[in-house]
Amino acid sequence: MEERRGKGSGPELLVVKSVNSAFYGEPSLDAWLRGRGVGQIVVVGIQTNMCNETTARMGGNLGYDVVFPLDAMHTFDLEGPYGWTASADELTRATAVSLHGGRFARVVATEDVVRGASAGDAGVR
Repeated sequence: MEERRGKGSGPELLVVKSVNSAFYGEPSLDAWLRGRGVGQIVVVGIQTNMCNETTARMGGNLGYDVVFPLDAMHTFDLEGPYGWTASADELTRATAVSLHGGRFARVVATEDVVRGASAGDAGVR
């Protein structure tokens, strides 16, 4: 564990990764979370449909209660094969539908996470 970078309290881990999922990095995020009895993760950041979605899917597959506050992330327009393009909004919606419909994560708003945390339960259930 390195020196705290955030303003919160409690332990903090810096995971260095070279692929989309935070679960494939060093040190092992899964081992670190399980070693502390953590069963829920909240995924935020950039890019919604890349690293965030991949981390959420893996977290769900590993048995974590994954919370995905859609308004706490960002993505960009993307070009695919055959000259197809998808806007950031389209990609965000597709990610939300896929994660929710596939039961990988609970897609919520940041307000829901804050409300749950202030009640002593970040679990916006």
